[in-house]
Amino acid sequence: MARVSDGEREAFAPLFRALHPRALRVASRRLDRARADEVAQSSMIKLFTHATSFTPGRPALPWFYAVVANEVRAELRRHRGADGAVPEGIPSPEAAADDALAERELRRALQHCVNALDPTSAEAIAALLGEVSLPPIAPAAQRKRLSRAYARLRALLGGDHGP
Repeated sequence: MARVSDGEREAFAPLFRALHPRALRVASRRLDRARADEVAQSSMIKLFTHATSFTPGRPALPWFYAVVANEVRAELRRHRGADGAVPEGIPSPEAAADDALAERELRRALQHCVNALDPTSAEAIAALLGEVSLPPIAPAAQRKRLSRAYARLRALLGGDHGP
């Protein structure tokens, strides 16, 4: 990703080959095949469009998965009925055969970012995920810690790269 952000045209094809199957796999968890293909393609376009704003040295996968997740959410919003129901033909997340793999990849990417945080922020995220017990502080203080941890994660990921 760093090479693409520097404008190296030769880096586009290998990055596309590495990331497009992942985008398709994530999109397929929530969308039918045709819509998942469209979302994977639009995710790659967004990724390459915003490549110059990527900061080399930062983890690329969490940034990439955030782009894909935003595209999936946008697609679901576009196709929801007036009652908010998702139309037939869109599988539930449990329907995809490789859900476990996608979940592990997302957790690994998140853990990489959390490991780069300061201990207090990392503990707040871990408590939110249920990995550790909440510290013995007031709920308002825990919410503030979590808010600061989110801000640090966003900074680590290079800010808002979504639509």
